Amino acid sequence: MWRKFLIIFIYICLTAALVAYFWSAQWIVSQNIVNERCRAVHVTLLDSSLNKFVSKSEVLEIINSYDGNVIGKRNCKINLGNLENLLNMKSAVKESQISLTRDGILNVQIKQRKPVMRIETENGGFYIDEDAFVFPLIEKYTSYVPIATGYIPISINPERQTLKEMDSTDCIRKLLKLGKFLADNPFWNAQIEQIYFQQNGDVAMYTRVGKQRIVFGDLDNMQQKFKKLYAFYKYVIPNAGWDKYSTVNLKFKKQIVCTLAGQEKAWDVPADTLKIVSTVAPADSTENSITTIN
Repeated sequence: MWRKFLIIFIYICLTAALVAYFWSAQWIVSQNIVNERCRAVHVTLLDSSLNKFVSKSEVLEIINSYDGNVIGKRNCKINLGNLENLLNMKSAVKESQISLTRDGILNVQIKQRKPVMRIETENGGFYIDEDAFVFPLIEKYTSYVPIATGYIPISINPERQTLKEMDSTDCIRKLLKLGKFLADNPFWNAQIEQIYFQQNGDVAMYTRVGKQRIVFGDLDNMQQKFKKLYAFYKYVIPNAGWDKYSTVNLKFKKQIVCTLAGQEKAWDVPADTLKIVSTVAPADSTENSITTIN
């Protein structure tokens, strides 16, 4: 009988000892975590090879501006959510993710916005990214994307860089579609340098190779218009050369209208799917001579 009580007593003592041990160990660990401090900040710019709108030094400056120097601060005093919100307020930052290891390393990952078009207006210039987000130009870095200038029907608030008028929406949507098209087509992205909005509403494009002014008309049916322009480069340029025509007009359905350099006379050039022009008669010809490839 006494042996049974002794065994139960010993069991209770061992259980209490184990409970006390684990409790004290957990308390010590929790105290160590509370007292641990941030030792270093590691900043990673995930797409730094594509864009350089944000620098590591700027990220550190933003973090330290929140509540003093983060290095040396207790881990439990660092609000990661507030720091992420602060970084996301920078217009060129698309998304930030921050984590803090137990040994005091603050890891910051930054994803920058990817512009598809640069737009210059009376109120200054700005970028528009693939999500139709508008953000201002950066003094220290220029993204080499196509530039839209001229009489653009867009009104921008220069302070907040936001669209002011409803009539800007359609133009932004079409410019975004054009920017994405160029970004997805390396040939055209390299060739188209500037998009100019004329007073009459037509859009003209200027290229990096060739002196032709490309009259695009509106921004509808852009894929078909680029197909016609490609046909001009493929079949006309090899025969006529780069300097023969000053203007290539794509705005008319199933036609390319080419204007000879130094001449006001425009020649109608069929460019449907079956007939692609290879040569056009000179200006002094009495009759258009058009050679087609079927």
